[in-house]
Amino acid sequence: MHARITHLDGMRGLAILLVIGYHAYARWPELLPYVAQTQHIPLFSFGWLGVELFFMISGFVIFMTLDKSNSYISFLKKRWLRLFPAMFIASMLLFALGGFFPEWSAMTPYVRNLLPGLMFTNPETLTQLTGIEFKSMAGSFWSLYVEAVFYLIIGAVYFTLGRKYCLPALLVPMLLLSASSVLKSLGHPMLIDIISKFGFIHYSWFMVGCLVYERMHGRDKLFHYAIVAVAMLINFGYFVKNAGIMTVIPLLMVLVFFVASFYSKQMERWLSIRFLTAVGFASYAFYLIHENQMIATLIKLNVYIKSEVVMLLMPIMVACVLYYIAFLITKYAEPALRNMLKGKRIPAAPQSGAGA
Repeated sequence: MHARITHLDGMRGLAILLVIGYHAYARWPELLPYVAQTQHIPLFSFGWLGVELFFMISGFVIFMTLDKSNSYISFLKKRWLRLFPAMFIASMLLFALGGFFPEWSAMTPYVRNLLPGLMFTNPETLTQLTGIEFKSMAGSFWSLYVEAVFYLIIGAVYFTLGRKYCLPALLVPMLLLSASSVLKSLGHPMLIDIISKFGFIHYSWFMVGCLVYERMHGRDKLFHYAIVAVAMLINFGYFVKNAGIMTVIPLLMVLVFFVASFYSKQMERWLSIRFLTAVGFASYAFYLIHENQMIATLIKLNVYIKSEVVMLLMPIMVACVLYYIAFLITKYAEPALRNMLKGKRIPAAPQSGAGA
């Protein structure tokens, strides 16, 4: 299994590079004039699919973690120790830097906005439940809220009903979401709003990862494929409705790419190259800090740099600096905080990857 994990690290690296490309060259044309030149290049405009890659990787590794956990509580503790340290460090860093970047409205340095990230809870849900307005410290945190609920559900099913019910159970919230328009007409808008904020629509990607893992271990059943196919149809339907029929092509490409990487030695070798695995190593911390800091810095630079050609190159420079910061967080700060939370003094070997 070791070579597989190496190539998954490379895939994490690729996923974060796709997301960074999307944010730097497609997401913010109203804030960064040069984006008008690049926003329609498919590699950038569909870079958000890097997040779906992260979800498939999470699905793949989740059974590994479940199999190594003695109980639901021990599983949740492992996941929390995996995700919380980097989230805490990234949140504090973004909070501390927020005041230096007034140009970027998404940098919201209010103490209360630390809560959604540190609790791994969608700020809109917190706002609905408390009546106090919450925002995330960074836009990219949204996928961690989706991961957290996914862990709660799959862990509960695994430790109560057993492994064979995990995939069917993940389909339930997706079906619930599909039925939500009916429920809305029956007069439960608040409930539907809360349901829709959990990100259940993305569960099909976790399910693909789970299914590939089960197949690798000879546990796949025909009905698993049927369940995952239904989930993918719901997911594709959602994207087609919101982004048009052409979105199906990149969605399918990402899906095929992930699955094929387990069957192609060539792909495995390519994904295991040092550059991608090095980026993959720090990808979680990189993911957490990249958008706020990169866009804010680029807006600042754009005031002084009048050349569009130079501006087109600046995201690469900024991303390199942010990668170095993410690397330091992953290699030193994160393991130190993790050991502190575990009550250990000895330095642990750093773990790799984004949310995996």
